[in-house]
Amino acid sequence: MPTVTDTDRTADISNRLIVVTTVVATVGCVYPGFLIGAVTVQVRDEFDVSAATYGWAMGTYFLAATFASILGGRLVQRVGPRRQLVGCLITTMVAQGLISAIATSFGVVVALLAVCGVVNAANQTAVNLALTRARLPRLGLAIALKQSGMPTAAMISGATVPLLALTLGWRSAFVLGVGIAGAALVLVLRVIEPGGVETLRTARPVSTRRALLWSMIGGAFLSFSAGGLTSWLVASGVDAGLGEGMSGWLLSIGAAFGVGVRLFWGLRMDAMRALPYSMAALMAGVGAFGMLGLAPRITALHVVVTFLAFGAGWSWPVFTN
Repeated sequence: MPTVTDTDRTADISNRLIVVTTVVATVGCVYPGFLIGAVTVQVRDEFDVSAATYGWAMGTYFLAATFASILGGRLVQRVGPRRQLVGCLITTMVAQGLISAIATSFGVVVALLAVCGVVNAANQTAVNLALTRARLPRLGLAIALKQSGMPTAAMISGATVPLLALTLGWRSAFVLGVGIAGAALVLVLRVIEPGGVETLRTARPVSTRRALLWSMIGGAFLSFSAGGLTSWLVASGVDAGLGEGMSGWLLSIGAAFGVGVRLFWGLRMDAMRALPYSMAALMAGVGAFGMLGLAPRITALHVVVTFLAFGAGWSWPVFTN
């Protein structure tokens, strides 16, 4: 019977710390994008902007992230994940701090959100490379845990509505974001090893450019649907007859359910025979019915289909990563 050595225990602890660090770093950088959706009602009331204008503003976060993804991927190959993570976390701390301190106009909020979107894209590529370099024994589970960081950020942002936005003001929720990013920064500096340029430059590509293009297009549509879900669930919940605080809790609990579903599939990912992209398409299709059920804005239906939308409609990143 094989024995567990001190070296094995040390490696296991190190692997767990790497995964925890990537999860917290993911939460720290993606949090502003979800938070601005959670506090929609409060921000719109303060700056007196229409729903359409607010929608375009939230889109700047994800649009900025879209354009920055490729550049972030190239940059992390040169500077290494540790440096890029540190830069991203410091930048998002500054941006969120400025939103909470000097955002006296809606235009300032939008501009700083665009900065957060760029930073989030660069952070995601750095986190993925950090996990790949770690050579974890169960990469599928590690990716699922890392991907749970996004619904975790949505869960926290939903809870901030009744706990912070309705009591201390919506800006206080961005102060919390500064703290989360700061905690992630400490973990990155302690856990992620320094590293620079990748040396494996001559390896044959696993996927063709055409396959990557189709993956990018599919991922864009799926990301837009997930972004719409988290951005408008609180506002639509209010329209469906739920209070602002209850709508925030619904976002938080629905996102927590989504975390559980992602971990469920992550535990099975490494041993699954089904093609990951086929599973992603199946889950997205099921989740689409949940998102469709949000449209009538019937109170009871709104609550039920939220769990279907989060559980199926937002679990696809486990399979596509």
